[in-house]
Amino acid sequence: MSNIWVIGTDKKELIAVQRQVNEMGSMRAICMLTVDAVKKGIIETQEIETAKRKAPSLVIVDYQLQDEMCEAVIQLLKEQPNTAGVPLVFMMESTSKEQEALCYDKGATAVMQKPLMKSDWVRMERIAWQYDMTKSYERVLQKQASDLMAAKEIERLNEQLKARNELLYHLFGRYFSDEVVEMMIESPEYAVIGGQRCSVAIMMADLRGFTSVSEVLAPDAVTRVLNHFFSNMMEVIQQYHGTVIELLGDAILAVFGAPKHSDMQVENAIRAAILMQNQMKEVNAFCAKEGYPLLEMGIGLHGGEVFVGNVGAEHMMRYNVIGQDVNLCSRIESYSIGGQVLASRELVEKAKESVRIKSKIDITVKGVQKPIPICEIIGIGEEQECALEYEKEDVLLTLHQKISVMLYPIEDKMVTGHAIEGWLEQCSRKRAVIVFEKQDVSGLQEFLDVKIMAWAQEGSMLFSDVYAKIVEMGQDGVILRFTHINKAFQEFVRREAERI
Repeated sequence: MSNIWVIGTDKKELIAVQRQVNEMGSMRAICMLTVDAVKKGIIETQEIETAKRKAPSLVIVDYQLQDEMCEAVIQLLKEQPNTAGVPLVFMMESTSKEQEALCYDKGATAVMQKPLMKSDWVRMERIAWQYDMTKSYERVLQKQASDLMAAKEIERLNEQLKARNELLYHLFGRYFSDEVVEMMIESPEYAVIGGQRCSVAIMMADLRGFTSVSEVLAPDAVTRVLNHFFSNMMEVIQQYHGTVIELLGDAILAVFGAPKHSDMQVENAIRAAILMQNQMKEVNAFCAKEGYPLLEMGIGLHGGEVFVGNVGAEHMMRYNVIGQDVNLCSRIESYSIGGQVLASRELVEKAKESVRIKSKIDITVKGVQKPIPICEIIGIGEEQECALEYEKEDVLLTLHQKISVMLYPIEDKMVTGHAIEGWLEQCSRKRAVIVFEKQDVSGLQEFLDVKIMAWAQEGSMLFSDVYAKIVEMGQDGVILRFTHINKAFQEFVRREAERI
């Protein structure tokens, strides 16, 4: 029902008009005799929760009002949001074109002559209805506009959130694996100190002899080599759902099965290790193109229950893995030579697929009473599905002179004082054959690290501070695989090669 305001000073006349309005059935008249009454009515439309129903759909003004009152009423109606634009009808005793013109100048929608006829009320009913419909459409359009603005705002916020997440992935992804970044962004409770114990497969990968490489390269070149190496290796680790925990100089510590558990974590670790070794071909192609020395990598694998989570302080922390099995994995890796993948037999036995083994040995580890069975992995799964791509060994040079050498066993990364004397019979940049003459070599064993010093027959030193690992024991000697060489050794091998 539309509200009709009737404004005038003749109370009797207003009551008559009110009765006629109410008889229409679709409108309800509210009479107002003073400017204050109009003000009160306007205030009520603003303060009451149902103001939309109480606001007028039509205002009838008696033209007999004094000019000051008439102007005040019209000004009040124009100034207030709930009455501005409401149709305004003037009623008068008699009309003329001049009077009608004055009324229209004041904002009248229609001018009607007293006494008002039924047709006049029908006309006013139509005017009020049209106004109500217009306001209704206006409210619909306003709601649609508001909804559209809200939708655009939501879209804008979503775009901001997407951009923020992409930035976080881009920034944090350089310091953490994708799984760790996703875990911290989606579940902020993981970005605090703490973690949990879980069973994982652990990988330690380390470049062999990189110290000697860094000696002949400028710092920026060393950085380029390491960045290229890490880029290739980390891509493989992530391909098999591994999490890189830390880059340790020229080494990589990674786990499989955390932060997200996987039923295939052992198989993933083995496949990643094999593919990483095969990927060294591409790394060395880069080194050869840039004129850098070629690289080799050893990998150790183990599994066990460890603590995985954030370690540090509230203002600085990092995602880490801690436990005895991490240390054991590092020791297993230390027994490897370039191109090898060594794993504890405990880990291999957990694999759901067949693992191809080249050799098995037992190693002794400080702090562990029993020997640790380990094996050299060369493949997993069906034949050639995932296997190591072996490179041909370099040619051993038979030396033209007798070279005296001293081998110093290394235990716990410390050189012992007990030296073993022998003769360098054959040599290359990667390997060497050492023979002994009736000397006690019981202190030597396979996978033992040794430091080497060599002298010519006349007594001049040829090279020192060269490190190697014993890869094969014989009755009269050993075969070594170098793990660290220097310029003096490289120059020695070059001279020997030129004499052939």
